Amino acid sequence: MKKIFVHSLCIFSMAIYAQQIDSIKIYHLPAVEVISKKAIPFVDKYEYGTDYNSAMLNKNGYSLVRRGLNFTQDVYSEGFKRGDIKVVIDGEQYHSACPNRMDAAATRLNLLDMSEVELTKSSSLLSSGLFGKIEYHRSKLEDLVRLKSIITGNFGAENDYDASISAEANYSNFTFRYSSGNPYENGDKKSFKDLYGYKDNYRYSYLNSSFRQSLPEYDIEFGGSFTQAKDISFPYLQMDERNSKVFSGFLSYKGNKIYFNFTDHLMNNGLRTNYSNMKMETLARNFTLGLTGNFYELIYRNWNADNTINMPMMGHFISNKLMPNVDQFSANFATNHSFGKITTFVKAGAQYFRYKDGLRNSFYKELFPDSKESRFFISAGLIGTYSTQIINDLVLSATAEVATDAPEAEQLYTAVQRLMSNPDWSGNPTLNQPIRGSIRTSLSYNFIRLELFGNYVANYIEVVKKMKASKPAMTYDNITALIAGTNVTFTYKWIESNLTYLWGENYDTKMPLAEIAPLSVFTMIKTPDYSGFRLSLSHRYENAQTRINGNLKEFKNAAWNSIGIAIEYTLNVLNFSLQVNNVLNHNYVRYLSYSRNPFSAGIPVFEPGRSINFTIGLNKIF
Repeated sequence: MKKIFVHSLCIFSMAIYAQQIDSIKIYHLPAVEVISKKAIPFVDKYEYGTDYNSAMLNKNGYSLVRRGLNFTQDVYSEGFKRGDIKVVIDGEQYHSACPNRMDAAATRLNLLDMSEVELTKSSSLLSSGLFGKIEYHRSKLEDLVRLKSIITGNFGAENDYDASISAEANYSNFTFRYSSGNPYENGDKKSFKDLYGYKDNYRYSYLNSSFRQSLPEYDIEFGGSFTQAKDISFPYLQMDERNSKVFSGFLSYKGNKIYFNFTDHLMNNGLRTNYSNMKMETLARNFTLGLTGNFYELIYRNWNADNTINMPMMGHFISNKLMPNVDQFSANFATNHSFGKITTFVKAGAQYFRYKDGLRNSFYKELFPDSKESRFFISAGLIGTYSTQIINDLVLSATAEVATDAPEAEQLYTAVQRLMSNPDWSGNPTLNQPIRGSIRTSLSYNFIRLELFGNYVANYIEVVKKMKASKPAMTYDNITALIAGTNVTFTYKWIESNLTYLWGENYDTKMPLAEIAPLSVFTMIKTPDYSGFRLSLSHRYENAQTRINGNLKEFKNAAWNSIGIAIEYTLNVLNFSLQVNNVLNHNYVRYLSYSRNPFSAGIPVFEPGRSINFTIGLNKIF
């Protein structure tokens, strides 16, 4: 029965988020949109961010993968991950220079500069990956003088601080963010040094600064930013982010924008105890140049990464062209049309890849004799949405989508030869592009919403092990995947509860699909404002995951609970917040805290123990 039920989901159902801006609640029959828009209130800035304490990205199928302390997280949604979900800012794409996405630059933004976020579970819009995108929008510059600031500190199991400031005047804006701290302790008061083979608990630092200027009389806006991250520990992986610098800039005119970003990323295992025996280091650089407007985007990307592996005591040394000077050219166009209760979104485009270091030909051909130095792919998406009111307050929505996108550049062209019997890591230049068919239904009645969804993905890209002539290699291959599930949301007065369940299977082998998050339930109770005070109580439950892919060395995990409490107080232009996380000091790991990709550490990452967060916010117009 279970298989019949799940396959029925894949055939008959899928859920869609109705477009709704938080401040707009007075609609009787909402038009179905692919985009869920949410304004970002100042007092809730961090709830809408991409940090681990983000409430927005920990419900409705979204999750943040725990890879270490803050600034290491990556986004996950309904069984899709990495490049399947793009995080962009006003149409600007930020590609990672690290193949393991240490430097997911757009997930390290300054929320003080953002006014709105869009959650899109569709590939049929610009800047979307195979599954969708998370797009932040900068606030509109005005002719006024405004000062905003948020300062937060963590104590107890966590020991760090984060300070942001934004100053605005005469259609110009300057923002600055700085964070520093030590790696946290788990519920057993064990540190990164105790748990993950670090020589010490190294202090990290993160800096972000940006500037914008608007010339409204000419409909022109321009700006730039700089970001630097140092010594950010990634126990999820075998190396850490030692120094990443990101430079970016943009110029927009009448809705058209040209932008660039450049990432210089250094990672190595110099913080680990095994550094004296085996030294691993990667220097990676990525340059992205884009031109985008209301219906189009043109992107050029160049990615180059050099890796070395050295065992000085044994005299072994390997120099790898990890990403062999890869060029990527993309052109996409999108539009939408409405026909009564039916709305369609259409995207079409093309992508061209090539690698310019021909010395890597022989490496790929060991596994894939038919590999070529360049590939051409089609980008396309078509989604139709329908909504109708069955009876008063009972609304049925449905969508159906067919979409395809190119494989990620690292899946095509990663190339790492490893020492001794350790498996090499090889991209697969012969990969076919994934094709996703999905259907989604939503039934809403007053304070409850039930969403059912199903995805059939032909040419889904999976990690596999293959044998070379003398040793194994981890690489990528195409399979057929089924992913289905449900989101149930209950919202009544001061209480909100969200349940998410996922099921995934490799249809070719009839084995569980890897990295499918287990059942989770998130509940929050918030009191109304009383003389400026607000109280909240939150609870998160995640069930054990027993459906695992043993061939990829996944392992089962236990269920866990976590409780948080908070009190907020607003006094004129000031906002104060005191929050206690993991109140019962549980010691646990999440299923998605384990990486099965090459260069993974092969161990789960514990969540922080009990910690106290104190935040002060200022929002003043002069």
